[in-house]
Amino acid sequence: MHAFDTVGAHILADFWGCQYEKLDDAELLMNCLRQAAKNANMTILGEECHKFQPQGFTGLLLLSESHISIHTYPERGYAAIDVFTCGGGMTQKAIEFLKESLQPIQVNEMIVRRGVPDNVEQSVIA
Repeated sequence: MHAFDTVGAHILADFWGCQYEKLDDAELLMNCLRQAAKNANMTILGEECHKFQPQGFTGLLLLSESHISIHTYPERGYAAIDVFTCGGGMTQKAIEFLKESLQPIQVNEMIVRRGVPDNVEQSVIA
């Protein structure tokens, strides 16, 4: 049997009150995701994005640690952000950079600790 240690931090963040122009700028948003990953010492393996018409954007960075994604609704001043890294990493550093860049008026964050079964220190796989 091998120890299965995938404890990770998964932050789901809702950014409200962001400027329309920032949330509809595909180049700015992808640069923000890249810099957030860099600030958190994450390794980018790939990226994908899509600019919606008349507005909105979805961007994803595939990381060796897992992923960062953003989905924007500029008409509502809203961005849904997802940062997940196995091992916990520095997910909060990535979120902090995105806060500085997008300047939301209100942020709601939920931090989920992944890979830890209820009431078990470490799970085992065969």
